[in-house]
Amino acid sequence: MPTMLILRGNSGRFPDEDGNPKDYPKGALHEAAATQYAHRVGFSGEVLDISGDRGGSSRSRSPQTIFALEKFQRRDDVTAFYGFSGGGYNVYWILQALSETERRRLTWIAVLGAPETAKAKYEATAYPGGSWTLVYQLDPPLSVAPKGKGLKDAHMFGPDWLLSKTAAPPATTP
Repeated sequence: MPTMLILRGNSGRFPDEDGNPKDYPKGALHEAAATQYAHRVGFSGEVLDISGDRGGSSRSRSPQTIFALEKFQRRDDVTAFYGFSGGGYNVYWILQALSETERRRLTWIAVLGAPETAKAKYEATAYPGGSWTLVYQLDPPLSVAPKGKGLKDAHMFGPDWLLSKTAAPPATTP
């Protein structure tokens, strides 16, 4: 099964799946929703345990961007990226760094909660060698977040929302 590398958001304190505050030192992500999404669209999901924080003056040289690039370039089974929040911004820099030949290997890109980089900058048509499916999602409406928690936005629930909108694959009969 091909692999989707899943890039976490920035580190910090954010709502968990139940809406309770949680520290995410390795980067924010509702991990179960992200990996289940990868499976639903035909990939083995591999969450990188490194935050999507900028890590300096440019995301192009952030630790997560460099780590993800190295993993992709060392492994032929990696054919997709999923970036949440800060990780979504880093996917843009990964696409910039890949060669045309490397981009040909990509079949799927999912970017969630990274509105400062326009959807057009992730489109396969923007890159020589690009031919992937793009899923680009802004933050979900507050109505998808758990009620009664006093949350002001639903940013952290982007992975959960995307999963809820993605149909499960049809059951196979033996």
